[in-house]
Amino acid sequence: MGRKIKFNLEGQVLESEITKVDRKKLYGSSKKIVKDNQGNECVVSDLYQGSRILPRGSISQVLVDKNGSFVKRSDLVGFNEHDEKVEKVSSIFALENKCRKIDLDEFLSVNVKSIYQLDIADNQLDKWKNLFKNDEVYFLVFNYREDYEGDDAYIISNDSGFFMTVGKKNEFVYLEQENINLEEEEEEIDDELDFSML
Repeated sequence: MGRKIKFNLEGQVLESEITKVDRKKLYGSSKKIVKDNQGNECVVSDLYQGSRILPRGSISQVLVDKNGSFVKRSDLVGFNEHDEKVEKVSSIFALENKCRKIDLDEFLSVNVKSIYQLDIADNQLDKWKNLFKNDEVYFLVFNYREDYEGDDAYIISNDSGFFMTVGKKNEFVYLEQENINLEEEEEEIDDELDFSML
């Protein structure tokens, strides 16, 4: 059994596990296999003795300082754009997550990073359905593990179940007649005639 998350939906605390919706499971995947003239599968080889081939994504897991020394994640300190120290945002599993009902327009402006399916126990399913009778959308701050910045998360539902969409809300600036600034640029005209162009 996975870890359960506590959601506070309009004062009602409900629990659920989450499972990431994987693109490979939805659409399938393909793998390129290179074979030689005899039909044997080729393997990666290296001409330089002692060198290492780093697998995909391995560099993103290592943190180094400006001197190239290894840094533990627990030693990191967060600062905002005003150079002020910020506190860590708790993991979604470590607290009771307050959810607020939002308009559909806010949900539709999200830049989606990942989607999770909520694995709700049968004895709680009716309570969940009761809160989503009119296609409600609930917002909460999502942080899988403790970090300095949480993502925007939205709980939605359909006939297949309940889902949590995680990403960042896009802040759009709509153009109106009052905030459009058209500066006329004077075009410089070169009076000198270049006969080589004729």
